[in-house]
Amino acid sequence: MKKILATLATYPVLALSTISAAGLIDPGEITSASGTLGDFVKNALNFAVGTAAVACVAILIASGYMYITAAGDEAKVEKATKSLTFAIIGLVICFIAVMLVNFVLSDILGQPVTK
Repeated sequence: MKKILATLATYPVLALSTISAAGLIDPGEITSASGTLGDFVKNALNFAVGTAAVACVAILIASGYMYITAAGDEAKVEKATKSLTFAIIGLVICFIAVMLVNFVLSDILGQPVTK
């Protein structure tokens, strides 16, 4: 099931990149009622990264609480430490994703990056 969903999710991206590479369309010229394709991608990725960052901060807070209330129990301390580590890694990935999206939009696609 996961392979099917992953395959279905990649087909539109591959089709658009193939059509764009062939010179048939310019991705910056695809427009809709809400703007260009680049604007849609930028907004969708910003929403996804923002949601992931909020989730990571919530996990950081919950893990800190678990660590404080562990009362010396090694299993609880280890679980809290792993959760803290994974939440910090998730935040780092979120920040790298924002930088990567801005790089792709500005340098590769030529879209102006607004803050």
